[in-house]
Amino acid sequence: MSVAAFEEELFAFAKDRRYVELGWKRDKALRDTGPYINGLYYGTHPAVRVFYSPEVVAWLEGGRQGAIPDGAVIVKEQYPPPAARHAGKTEEQLRDSLESWTIMVKDSRGSHDGWFWSNPGAEQEVVDNHADFSHPISGFGLYCLRCHASTRSPGVDPSSPENEFTFASLRNIEGYPGEPIVFRVDDSWRKPSKPEEGEGESAGLTAAAASSGGHPSCTQSGGMSPCQATANPDFVAFFTSMAPVSRGAVQDLPPITHDWVAKECAENPQQFVTAKQCMSCHAGLMEPFGPTMFLPTGDSAAYGAEGRNISPHGEWQWTPMGLAGRDPVFLAQLESEQQMLAAEFDEHPEQATRLSAVLEDTCLKCHGAMGRHEFHAAGSAGDRDTFGLDLCEATASQDEAIGEGDARFGALARDGISCMVCHRMQRRPQPEGDDRPYLQFFLETSVTGNLYLGPPNELYGPFKDEEIAAYPMQHALGITPKHSEFLQSSQMCGVCHTVTLPAVDKPIAEHESDELNDSQVVREFEAFHHHVEQATYLEWLNSSFENEFAVDNPNAKSCQDCHMSRGLRDDERNLALDGLPTRMAVIQDTTYPDAENLAAHKDIEVKVREEGYARHNFSGLNLFLIELFEQFDDVLGVRTQDYMTGSKLEIDNARRNFLNTARNETAELSLSSRLDDEDLLANVTVRNKAGHRFPTGVGFRRAFLELLVIERPAEQGGEERVVWGSGRTNSVGVIVDAAGEPLETEFFDDHAAGGQLSQPHHEEITREDHVQVYESLLHNAEGRFTTSFLRGCNTIKDNRLLPRGWTPMGPSSALTGRYLQATHPTGGAADDPRYQDGSGTDEVAYRVALPAGVDRTRLEVRATLHYQALPPYFLKNLFDRAPDGPATQRLYFLLSHADFSGTPIEDWKLPIASATSAPDQPEE
Repeated sequence: MSVAAFEEELFAFAKDRRYVELGWKRDKALRDTGPYINGLYYGTHPAVRVFYSPEVVAWLEGGRQGAIPDGAVIVKEQYPPPAARHAGKTEEQLRDSLESWTIMVKDSRGSHDGWFWSNPGAEQEVVDNHADFSHPISGFGLYCLRCHASTRSPGVDPSSPENEFTFASLRNIEGYPGEPIVFRVDDSWRKPSKPEEGEGESAGLTAAAASSGGHPSCTQSGGMSPCQATANPDFVAFFTSMAPVSRGAVQDLPPITHDWVAKECAENPQQFVTAKQCMSCHAGLMEPFGPTMFLPTGDSAAYGAEGRNISPHGEWQWTPMGLAGRDPVFLAQLESEQQMLAAEFDEHPEQATRLSAVLEDTCLKCHGAMGRHEFHAAGSAGDRDTFGLDLCEATASQDEAIGEGDARFGALARDGISCMVCHRMQRRPQPEGDDRPYLQFFLETSVTGNLYLGPPNELYGPFKDEEIAAYPMQHALGITPKHSEFLQSSQMCGVCHTVTLPAVDKPIAEHESDELNDSQVVREFEAFHHHVEQATYLEWLNSSFENEFAVDNPNAKSCQDCHMSRGLRDDERNLALDGLPTRMAVIQDTTYPDAENLAAHKDIEVKVREEGYARHNFSGLNLFLIELFEQFDDVLGVRTQDYMTGSKLEIDNARRNFLNTARNETAELSLSSRLDDEDLLANVTVRNKAGHRFPTGVGFRRAFLELLVIERPAEQGGEERVVWGSGRTNSVGVIVDAAGEPLETEFFDDHAAGGQLSQPHHEEITREDHVQVYESLLHNAEGRFTTSFLRGCNTIKDNRLLPRGWTPMGPSSALTGRYLQATHPTGGAADDPRYQDGSGTDEVAYRVALPAGVDRTRLEVRATLHYQALPPYFLKNLFDRAPDGPATQRLYFLLSHADFSGTPIEDWKLPIASATSAPDQPEE
């Protein structure tokens, strides 16, 4: 039965107040759940009156022993606070004042906690979350657990089915002794609540929060924005291998409401839950019990206020980790690889089909990690032994509950590199008698997404066990949080950020061997030579930042040290915080109003940590991804408003994180210039500040230098002119010449003398069509340039900037062979002294022959380092290879309709660093 179908019955039951007709026992009167002071309400719910089905009353009368039986119901009527506001009202008047209900229905088979939760408004209509984008009003595993998991039944273990989730007490119910807890209520509620003139939106936010009882606005959690974009004529005119794609032809990704898998009951063992189960306790929180893990930037801290959400869930959801399962570029690339496999093995279609299925299963070890691993842990499905894209997109039918059956695999996969992927990972034990250095063992068993996971009832974090309030998680999910040093190790990141793949156009002959192939765990790939497709972790190992060999390295910085910030820098908002003292969970703890049947205070005390909080911002440089999700939330199936805080600035904050990484943590550039009797000479030095190559990751990312020689205007208000330029681009990011025409090297045009054209590594540049491009270029077995991950068997050029401390021999003999070779420069950079000295720098000399008529006294030189996450040649290859594929058509639609004007990636490039120089005049 779907949630919507059950809501039809449940909402009617509430609106008709059938619980009254049935004679259910009720509270003695309306009561508050917290203080009301100076116009602010500090309750966990609004003013309430609770009705209890007979099963609940019997359980209470029995001393809260055992589990409440299935079918029991608790109905909480909710009114504007405080309760004193409603003194003397008749039942009819109370019904007119009723704003909403929270309802608990016991169904022990539905989830670990065994309760179906619902929060309908007084006039609530059913919202079919099979199609809608708003946060669910009803379901299993709702955020209600962040408070209700702090309850405890007498004499049972935290995760026992008999440890119930209600604060209910006989003292509140008519006919039983005792009185409800009383909270301070002043007379401020008697004053008019109309905001004073000039108070504006912040007053409205505060007024709304005053009656919410600290709850997110369940019925106003934000939807999607229907796409109204128009096509970019420059893009359409340039990429002509595909016909324009209309909105109606695009296959949308499933709405995020389908990405919901709660913790099931013990009879249904499972490996993972979606991040929404973690969100309840590890998201930002606003007033009255916050702000926690949220930094307001205005006068208000109420729900919906502006600010920086620094909570784990709040930041993670807009990173490449959180979006990995919905990444439209990844999906299009995978589709193009499958098209290539079909062409490569056209005479053996069964082999092509099998390799395609195995490839999906391999790639989804990371991009769809939880779905893929849950699928295999469940024993696959029938004769099927691979996890694929069809399961990634699986959703519940209209008459099914979301997240059940095969739909749970899709929900888990679309959650990307979710909370439980990292927080369940452990160091793989090396078998006794295995004499390999551990790094060799790790590289041969644990890369390309071969996760090693701890037990499903444990999660791991960086804090010591005695520092953790474990009880709420044990109660809510049946999972115990534990300390693990592995969570702070770069090796954990290396599982997915070291990737080896087969070159399917280069089979291994009988007499050949391949050390990468020797450790291949995918049987179908054993017949092919392999290459290291991504080497980010290996690059870090071969740098001055590593600490796996030099354990006490004073200059060490792990992946987490850089990509999980301990502070916050936001130049536009004038924020520069070195540390972030905060609580790390937003449960009902000892700072909340008192309540009945709480767990022991020591078990639910959440400390403010003065240090040690690491943000989950995971910032890289792929602003293209962020912009696409903001502009096309309906196509990509996401909700851009944060549910727990009401913030509408989450993507903008993510953008700021990326820009901070680009501007302050990636690279720096210095420039000097001078004139001699004939030419202008400029020297550009670029220093890599990252702990790996720049660019790193997938091989198609590139950076390039733009150097412009400008003649400033002779008079104020005049126009400057470019007299010489290397590295200029057009509006879609194609590197062009002085006439604005694409360079022949941009798309590897065929050379008249044979072979294809490309930009070599330059130490000196004298022509405008010569550009220093930092990139990795691969040949396939036919000697042609390729962007395929499965045909790039030969690296022709790799002059990406090396990290500081790189050495040709590596840091230890444990890093050797092909893995060490994957960190080496290739092509002309291998002979450049700057690439051999471990400085992490490159120097390019420019000699510019100035045209006649230039005023040499008005010259200025400008140098800029640009980054492109999606170079035009890569996109062209995608569009050429699979123009009819749904993922490729989706990507073409997104990119052809994206508007990057006014964004940091205008003209399809991200400036990283720049410098300006007035050239020194020649000595007379």
